Amino acid sequence: MEIRSFEPRLDEAAAVGRTERLTVPTYLRSKLRGLLGRSPEPESITRLYYPDYIAYTTVEFDRLARGEKTVKFLAAVDAVTGRVGEVDLELPERETLEVPDGRVLPIEVPEEGATEAWREWLFPYLDRSYRPVRRPESTLDRLELVYTPFLIVDYGEEGERYAVSTLTKQVELLEDVEALEAGYDPA
Repeated sequence: MEIRSFEPRLDEAAAVGRTERLTVPTYLRSKLRGLLGRSPEPESITRLYYPDYIAYTTVEFDRLARGEKTVKFLAAVDAVTGRVGEVDLELPERETLEVPDGRVLPIEVPEEGATEAWREWLFPYLDRSYRPVRRPESTLDRLELVYTPFLIVDYGEEGERYAVSTLTKQVELLEDVEALEAGYDPA
């Protein structure tokens, strides 16, 4: 399957290192195990691709006595759950990859649903962030489907399984991200 994805900002070794520093007790245990020569090695590291829509947004504010102000920003719409949020990091270059079907999570929210979720999210977001006096003009310039690469670090039956975003470098327990857990096949 051909997909558009971000260039990973994190390699497998760095992802494993991040799982060892998840909390202070986890970090201390991993350091002690390393000193004793008993640090566990992950049984497998699997790359999964999570679908997101990037909404390129333009908003024009009519500021009283100061003229108009145009703001452009990115929002992300989760293509599995439909949740929306502002993109607060610099996105790396996108690349087209050939990936096995089993490594790509299915899209649950179609483009129309993503556009509707964006509309519902936009005005409360603008009210919180910019406090406009009047309702601003807004446009969705473009909606781009991209796949965010995640590394699943699996320590086997006795250990935990972690999902590490290669974009944000955030680490979560795999069981806390239901869509990734459902898409992960340890076999």
